[in-house]
Amino acid sequence: MALTDVIYQNTPGNSEGFPLGVPSSYSWYGGSTGHTGSTPPSNFTSVTGWGQVYPKSGATNDSNPANVQIADFQTWVHLKTGGWALVQDQATDPIAGSQFLADFSGNTNSAWSVTRQADGSAMGAAPLSGYNDHFWPGSRGSYSAGTVDGVYVQANMRTTDPNEHLVADLGADWWSTPTAAYVDGFSNNPGAGMSDWVELTTSYKTLYFTSMTSAQLQADLPPPLKGTSSPTTPTTPTTPTQPTTPPTTATPTTPTTPTDPTIPSQPTTPTDPTTPTTPTTPSVTAPVLDVADKSLWVAGRGGQVDLGTTLTTTDPNDNLTLNIMGLPRYETITTGDGTTLRGNNITLTSAQVDSGLTLTSNYKGNAHPVANLTLTASAMDPTTGAVMSSDPQTIRVTDPRPSSSTGGNTGNWANHGFAQWQQQMGVDSSTLANTASQMTGWGDQGTRASQASQGFALLNQYLAGSSGRVDGGQIAAAMSNGTGWTHNSFLSKPQG
Repeated sequence: MALTDVIYQNTPGNSEGFPLGVPSSYSWYGGSTGHTGSTPPSNFTSVTGWGQVYPKSGATNDSNPANVQIADFQTWVHLKTGGWALVQDQATDPIAGSQFLADFSGNTNSAWSVTRQADGSAMGAAPLSGYNDHFWPGSRGSYSAGTVDGVYVQANMRTTDPNEHLVADLGADWWSTPTAAYVDGFSNNPGAGMSDWVELTTSYKTLYFTSMTSAQLQADLPPPLKGTSSPTTPTTPTTPTQPTTPPTTATPTTPTTPTDPTIPSQPTTPTDPTTPTTPTTPSVTAPVLDVADKSLWVAGRGGQVDLGTTLTTTDPNDNLTLNIMGLPRYETITTGDGTTLRGNNITLTSAQVDSGLTLTSNYKGNAHPVANLTLTASAMDPTTGAVMSSDPQTIRVTDPRPSSSTGGNTGNWANHGFAQWQQQMGVDSSTLANTASQMTGWGDQGTRASQASQGFALLNQYLAGSSGRVDGGQIAAAMSNGTGWTHNSFLSKPQG
């Protein structure tokens, strides 16, 4: 029966319900779009299986808290030479994920708390109306380039509430490398496909996805299906791919007419067949991402620091975005218009970047955690859809333990910092007398420690890049521009 279920769940039209909040125009709204024999690009070396859980459209869900439980998640790749290789296994690689807006508009997401149970399964909160649970193993699966021609994913899933009506499916993405960042346009992670929607119950159900055709699968069964009987002829699809009357959907917090979602875990087949393909020579220009300081720190809970990022392009028609990955749960990013963003994978518009980005720490511990933020700028031509991205850049953010001596004596702290710098640089103390005294006024500039930290970092960078001598004149000139350090990137550029 298992092989029959695999074929059934991957035959278009066999969904047991539809996802609430997803526009019916989306190509994946009805579930599987059919086997394509999807194979990875020849130079790709990674893959990840994934799953989604939604409230069932048209069903009434009770208000009691419910959970979703995931067990025995596995991803297998089929080798061109024959046989299969297990590349992701929940037994050794715990499930991770986030909660996204149902239609993935703006790639908006929030943290989803997943706890590992004694039996190795994962337990997380069921999604509310207007949202989904989107999950995957914590690490991508790896294989040698050019050796793989298919993927198979399976998992057992259930809900803890018999009155909760949820639908779920599985899918997979090919990835260029095990650590490649997501970029708009799916160039780093084209979709391998997805299965039909299965309604969850309080008993485990096994969900399946494969990019292999039925004939390919039967010719070389993956190990979990070994010993199963030949499949029966699949029944006629029980549900249409698209409903005659679109079901009622939750009102999203963003515009209700988005195009197919631009997230790293959805099929890339466009719903509009008239959409032009990307030209051989893209009519888009790679954007320029400038980062003022790649090593920042924030002074404990409530500390803030300007990220100092700018986006520019020579093609004014391109739409620019900035993707930031790696933001920890205890930090947030606020735009100039007051929008606060959180999550380990967020995307901002060029207008948000231009308004200014402020990182705020809410860390309450006594350690010195370090977060490495990966920033990638992307540009998309609005007519052709062509996308080009900048090289990723990393900002290292250190969150040190707050010090009681920092709060009440900014001048002493600043002089101590200059004394350390003086010792490293071998600059005569008399040269720095006036400069150090100027720093006592920084206490009126807002968040003292964060701004002073950035000032030191930028000053060191300026002096290190100078091709001339280091003397009091240079230092005084640098200090005269101190009030503009968080807005002026002249210190971040190579000097000389």
